[in-house]
Amino acid sequence: MMSKEGETLTNPQAVGVAVGDLDPLSLKAHPAPVNQASRADGEPPAGRPGYVVRPHDRALAGLVEAALAGQSGRLFLVGEASTGKTRACWEALQPLAEQGWRLWHPCEPAPVDATLADLEQIGPRTVVWLYEAQHRLGAPSGSGERFSAALGALLRDPARAPVLVLGTLSPANHRTYVTRPREYPEAWDVLAGRTVTVPDAFDPADTDILTRVAASDTVLADALGQARNGQVAQYLAGAPTLLARFQNASAPARAVLEAAMDYVRLGVGPHLPGACLAQAAEGYLSEAEREQAPGDWFAEALAEATAPTGADDAPLRASTLCTPDGRGPAMRPGGPSYQPAPYLVQHAGSARRALCPPAAFWQAAADHLTDPHHLDTLARAALERHRLRWAERLVRKAAHWGESGALHRLADVQSEAGCDQDAEPLFRHAAAHGDTWALLRLAWLREEAGDHDESEELLTRAGDDGDAYALMLLAEIREEAGDRHEAERLARQAADLGEVFAPYRLAETREEAGEHEEAERLAQEVVHDGNIHPLYRLALQREVAGDAHGAERLYTQAADHGNAGAMISLAAMREKAGEHDEAERLARRAADHGDTEGLCKLAMTRKAAADAQGAERLFAQAAEHGDTWALNELAQMREAAGDHHGAERLAQPERGVFSAANLSVTSALVCLAAMRARAGDHESAERLARHAAHHGDTNALYRLAEIREEAGDRHEAERLALQAADHGSGLALTKLAERREEAGEHEEAERLARLAARHGDAEALYRLAVGREQVGDTRGAERLLTESADHGNTWALNRLAEMRLKAGDRHEAERLARRAADRGSSAVRFFRILWPHGLEADGTPSPPLR
Repeated sequence: MMSKEGETLTNPQAVGVAVGDLDPLSLKAHPAPVNQASRADGEPPAGRPGYVVRPHDRALAGLVEAALAGQSGRLFLVGEASTGKTRACWEALQPLAEQGWRLWHPCEPAPVDATLADLEQIGPRTVVWLYEAQHRLGAPSGSGERFSAALGALLRDPARAPVLVLGTLSPANHRTYVTRPREYPEAWDVLAGRTVTVPDAFDPADTDILTRVAASDTVLADALGQARNGQVAQYLAGAPTLLARFQNASAPARAVLEAAMDYVRLGVGPHLPGACLAQAAEGYLSEAEREQAPGDWFAEALAEATAPTGADDAPLRASTLCTPDGRGPAMRPGGPSYQPAPYLVQHAGSARRALCPPAAFWQAAADHLTDPHHLDTLARAALERHRLRWAERLVRKAAHWGESGALHRLADVQSEAGCDQDAEPLFRHAAAHGDTWALLRLAWLREEAGDHDESEELLTRAGDDGDAYALMLLAEIREEAGDRHEAERLARQAADLGEVFAPYRLAETREEAGEHEEAERLAQEVVHDGNIHPLYRLALQREVAGDAHGAERLYTQAADHGNAGAMISLAAMREKAGEHDEAERLARRAADHGDTEGLCKLAMTRKAAADAQGAERLFAQAAEHGDTWALNELAQMREAAGDHHGAERLAQPERGVFSAANLSVTSALVCLAAMRARAGDHESAERLARHAAHHGDTNALYRLAEIREEAGDRHEAERLALQAADHGSGLALTKLAERREEAGEHEEAERLARLAARHGDAEALYRLAVGREQVGDTRGAERLLTESADHGNTWALNRLAEMRLKAGDRHEAERLARRAADRGSSAVRFFRILWPHGLEADGTPSPPLR
């Protein structure tokens, strides 16, 4: 860790820098632009502009207040580049300065694992600052998950409390983590319920406050006068100046910036080797521009692109690198690296989305990149653009640098597209690099081809490499062959390696064959090894078969060994038998073991039996164990009983922190809003809905729009749907459009769908088009698909191309499909029909491989 002055901090009790010694630039906030025209002669540059508190600031303030009271916490600000996320965090931290708090952030771009030692040294009253947290939480090869797990351990450690974890994330990265919890379980856990949205623009109410503050603040006044569409934060961050620098750059500088922006938007970087940029940028110059460029054109282009804008911002920045231990600056072997400004990358995400990079871009990556994760990511981008040769070349290089999984992922895509002849060599190559998943996929392909012997041989190789799933499949093969002893040995080995259901699969087979004692013996044998799953699953099987006595006996054994599912099943049996106290005891026991389902099921049973008091008591017990669904139910029961204040209090997440990642929290507000709307209390309903929407959950506004539509109040429904769209969700407008379409009001449906598209959601136009096609209105479908495609919907392009090909117009089909491929699409099968061997970088069909 480097201090602000560049001194290495070695005292483990004082990791980081005193919060009072920091300014916003230390956290990578953007300097405010200096408008020379608005300054009087001799007047010094203005300091930091004034600040207006918005909803995300209040969430931060609540977190800091809790930290001052001794409670650890975390919050991640989700927003686009240059929207004020970093400044908001700096403002929130100021009360901590007087209390001696310190701030630590990882040196960038040090390997994530190298920073874990520093993270373990962090003590009480420390802020962990994660600027662009995706570079830590989503780091490849499991290091991001290890970092996320270490963050969780830090936050749970009472000996190191209080600590604060603050970070920033783009909406795209946030969606990745919260929608793929199996791929990022630790990151999901860190983010769940702990994010808040920073809007792109100031809303009218905030702008009014800003205007009053600007009366005595020349920097803010200038920003208000210059900024468009309420994007004051972007103006203050210098975004318009950066964009103008890019648009007005010389051809060589623009080429370097375009190459850098394309690499980052396709998942590489953000720190890019200069040698890679130099080679790639040539492909962005026209022939005439290359002829006119001087011999040292790249050096001149770098000088232009890295020259500061205003205080110290620039379109392209030289990366400050770290030593392998993550503590100090160092030069990367092979020369310097560069990073494009985040705002320009965001701009490229829309402005350059329809463009496939030139051949020099892919060639430079193959020649200079050595990070296997970056190579794999770029290979997937090539595959989505049907640049198959580049995809395979990059994948093979990723495998060379240790990412053998890249080979099997490409092979999986080829296989799913029906090209097993192309997939099999890739699987074999991956298997040769030690990829056991590739062995499994090869075994499946050989089994499908009828080659049972090689399939079993491949599974055996995977099993010998320690793959538990392969061992389980081999156990089943040996069981079918009558070799029970070997089948049991393999199943136990698979269970020892983590495939806990392997013994149950054998037990299930014998149970179905009527060999109940044999099935029970297999299930009992692994209990002593701590594997209770086979016993519990066998109990379920007996209960389904009607053997209640046998099921209860096995459930009791599994429960005695700590299986919460068995406790819940026993609770249901006792409740059914009228033994309510025993049912509650078992459900509480399951909750103590981490599963609140039993308490919730009992609560629902009591609620259905009109035992409101019993239901509330059980829901409250589940909520105390962290069950947010139970909290929702409890809030709704309080609302239904007329306790509106109590309902709202329960619906508020901890200290005002909301998250689209954990909608089970804000969904209580959504339900309360809907209940009040149906009761006619529209003002209160809308207040709750806006409260949820401000913090990332637009479902409430959507539900209110639906309720007003059902009541015939179309004007109000549309107003609420537009509010939801302003908060980033076009779903309400899409649903309203579908309702009008179903009612035969086609022009109204199209008007609403176009409104949704103007708010960034072209799905409504696409859905209307599909509906028109299904009723035979081909012309109307093509017209709407064209509009949807013009708003960026790649699936609309694919659908149009398929329709054109079906109509016999191959030329137009190829033109449309090529547009989809250039954007990036998963329509692999369709692309294969048009171009069996892929496309070259310039979009021409690739010839067959010789």
